[in-house]
Amino acid sequence: MHLEAINALAQLIAAIGVILSLFYLAAQIRQNTRSQRSVVVDSLTQSLINLIGPQGYDPELTRAFVSATEDWHGATEEDRLRAVAVLFTTFKLFENAWFQQRQGTLDPEQWEAWDLHIRVYFHRPGVKTWWTLRRAMFVVGFRNYIESTQPISDLRPLSELITNKV
Repeated sequence: MHLEAINALAQLIAAIGVILSLFYLAAQIRQNTRSQRSVVVDSLTQSLINLIGPQGYDPELTRAFVSATEDWHGATEEDRLRAVAVLFTTFKLFENAWFQQRQGTLDPEQWEAWDLHIRVYFHRPGVKTWWTLRRAMFVVGFRNYIESTQPISDLRPLSELITNKV
C-alpha cells in the first residue's frame, strides 16, 4: 500500500509540473507574439521611412510624385517615370500592411493609421489612373479592399500641403 501512495503522489507532482509547464509555455507564446507584432510594426515603419526619406533630400522627386499623383496624363513623362517606382513600392508596402492586418499582426489602432494613409493616396486622380494600369500586380484581396474604400474628406492630399492650400 505504501508503494501505491508514493506512486500516486509522484503522478500528482508530475501532473502539477505539466500544468505549470503549460502556463509557462503560454506566457512565452504570448511574449513571443507581442515581440513579433512589434517587429512587424517596426519593419513597416522603417520601410515607409526608407521610401519617403529620399524625397526629403530630392525636392524634384517630391514635385514629380505630386504631379503624377494629381494628374497622371498631365504630368511630364519624366515625372511619371520618377513616380512609377515610388508608387509601386508604396502600394506594395500598403499591400504588406493590409496583409499583416488581415493576419491579425497589426492591432486595430495601427491598422486605422495605415488605412487612412492608403486611402489618402489611392483616391488621388493620378493614382487612380496608375492603379488601372498596374492593379494586376497586387493580390486579389488587396485589390478588392482598396477598390472598395472611400476617400477621406478631412485629410488633405500632399499637393495641398506643399502648396499651402490647407
